Amino acid sequence: MSRDTVYSSFATPRSTSTESWLEDTWTSFLLWDIGREFQNAHEAYERRMTNNPRRRSTWECISGSSKEDPLDRSLRLGSRVQKVTQDGQRRFGQKFDKGDATCHTILSSQLLRLQQEVCVPLLDATSSRWLCTILYDEILRTARGVRRTCLDALQDQMKRLSTHKIEPFLPPPRFSVAFCPFALQLQKGQQTNHNTKHQTRKLNVRDPYDDRESCPYCHAIVSVAAHSGLPQYRCILFASHALSQIQRHDEKATFACTSCYKTFDDSYAFLEHVSQKELGSEKSCLKRYSARFSLNARFLESDPKLVEQSLKNCLERERIK
Repeated sequence: MSRDTVYSSFATPRSTSTESWLEDTWTSFLLWDIGREFQNAHEAYERRMTNNPRRRSTWECISGSSKEDPLDRSLRLGSRVQKVTQDGQRRFGQKFDKGDATCHTILSSQLLRLQQEVCVPLLDATSSRWLCTILYDEILRTARGVRRTCLDALQDQMKRLSTHKIEPFLPPPRFSVAFCPFALQLQKGQQTNHNTKHQTRKLNVRDPYDDRESCPYCHAIVSVAAHSGLPQYRCILFASHALSQIQRHDEKATFACTSCYKTFDDSYAFLEHVSQKELGSEKSCLKRYSARFSLNARFLESDPKLVEQSLKNCLERERIK
C-alpha cells in the first residue's frame, strides 16, 4: 500500500505518540498510524533486500519461478482492511471513524506490536554495518497476525455499532477471575518450577504462519503473539486465559491479570501489561494502584465506616453478578 493510498483511505497525516494506549483518539487515526508503520517496515525490508538479496530455493531456480516474496506482500495493511473501513464509513459515517474503546485498545496494541516486533528488527538489520540475519519466519508471522487482528477488530466494531445494546456506565467490580483449568495447571507448574507440556493444537495446521492455537479444555482461540521482552510469552498467554463460558471452537480467549484482574481481549496488549508489571515501570498496574492508595490513605483513615460500607456494597454486587 502506497503512502498516498494510506492518506486518502484513512485520515489526514498526524504526529504519532504511543506513550499512552488510553489516549483519546480515533479509529481512523490509529489505522493511518498502522499503515504508516507498515510502509516504514516495507521500505526497510526493500533496503535490506537490495543489500542482501534473499536466497531462492532450488526449485525456484530450476523452474524459473518469480513469485512475490511473502514477507514483501505481507508488509502492507491489506485491501480487506481498507474495504471494511470503507463499508463502515458508508454505513455509520463519523461514528465508525471515531470508534469505541475496545477497538482503540486492540489497534493501539497492534501499532506497538508492529513497531517493536517488525520495524525495529528490520531497521536494525538495515542500519547495521555488518551482515545481520533477520528472523524471516517470525517477522512474517507477526505481520500477518497484525493484519488479521486489525481486520477482526474493525469487523467486531461494526457488529457492536449495528446492535443497539445499552451497557452500564461502569463495569461491575472484579475481585477474582475464573481461569481455565488448563491455565490453572500451567500456573501451578510455574509456581513449582515444573515444566508442563502445552498440549495445544494449531487452529490452521496447513498454514505455518498462523499464530492461533486452541485450548485443549475450553477450546478458546489464543493468538500467540510474540513479545521480545517476554521469552515465555506462549506459556504466559495460556496460563492467563479465562474460562470460556460458551466453549465454542470459534470463541476468542480473554486474558486476565492476576494482580489487578483487568481483562484483555488482545494477546499483545495483555503481554505488554505483564511486561510493564515485571519491569516495575510507572505504567504498571502495581505502581498505579499503590499510588492511588497512598493518595487516598488520609481519606481511608478519616471515615473507616464509609470505606467498610463501600467494600460491602462491592462484594454484594460481585456475588450477584
